[in-house]
Amino acid sequence: MASESEQWRALAEQFQVICTPGRTPGTGVPGVLQGQGSCGHWVNVAGLRGWVRALLDQGIISFHCPSCPDTPWLWQELCKLGLFSDKDRATLETQILAQKGARDTYHQCPRCQNLIQLLDPKRLCTPCLPCSQQAGRLYCFCWGCRRDWGDPPPQGDSCSNPQCSLQAVLYSTPEIQAPGSSIHGCPLLRACPNCHALVSHSGLGCPAVKCPECSKSFCYRCLADHWVWKAICVITGRQELNSSPQLKGESSLTPASTPGNSHPASPNRDLAPSPLTPHLCLETSRGMNPRPYPRDVGTQCSIS
Repeated sequence: MASESEQWRALAEQFQVICTPGRTPGTGVPGVLQGQGSCGHWVNVAGLRGWVRALLDQGIISFHCPSCPDTPWLWQELCKLGLFSDKDRATLETQILAQKGARDTYHQCPRCQNLIQLLDPKRLCTPCLPCSQQAGRLYCFCWGCRRDWGDPPPQGDSCSNPQCSLQAVLYSTPEIQAPGSSIHGCPLLRACPNCHALVSHSGLGCPAVKCPECSKSFCYRCLADHWVWKAICVITGRQELNSSPQLKGESSLTPASTPGNSHPASPNRDLAPSPLTPHLCLETSRGMNPRPYPRDVGTQCSIS
């Protein structure tokens, strides 16, 4: 089987991506639109467009100049050449994110929502070309927590958001694949809406969990503190931390582009335990040590 580099080299020749050497830069066959990559090589825009589509169809999501293979062509650089319409770009970016491991090297810009490929794995400060062009100055966001980078940027490459590390974990956690479970499709890790301790679910029983740090009970699916769970409860996506941890009060978390909960939330209050059929749940604290316990808080669960 051909290696990935051999595949994109062969496809580059097939689509005639690189313009014929020796021609005057920017000139060539009449009617053939050309562009220049960051490496300086001139490309056939139509050929480059077909090459990118062919690579994505084969599950390849990294691009390099065929003439200088050590030089990467970032996705945002290719899009800057005007290869795709907005509709086509959105379709291709969905295709990219569907590939395994894509979310390690691709993130959506928090401002324009365009897909940005990681420039330097050692740096959190990530520039967005479209936003920079629109603003008339360099716009950057944090690769970890996806917040706007400080303006002016702080010294070094340290994000000014104190919750950056925790937010990065919440964004990168995979979804639970457990068909038939009440928490199928939920993120593997949740942050307690009250104290932000990381919590996980055993996958058994109902979606109600209790934080081992502050003892707050909440629904693992929608993060609300409603007490009657039904199958129509809407799953909240990966969380966004909007404030500092709280000991009491309302949740400081909001869904990441996910519809709201279909059940009204009950006010926070101390509830006396009631005799219910125990459901074994599994929580995880900041130390990530599983702790099973009987679900005996004053809630009612429709799962038998």
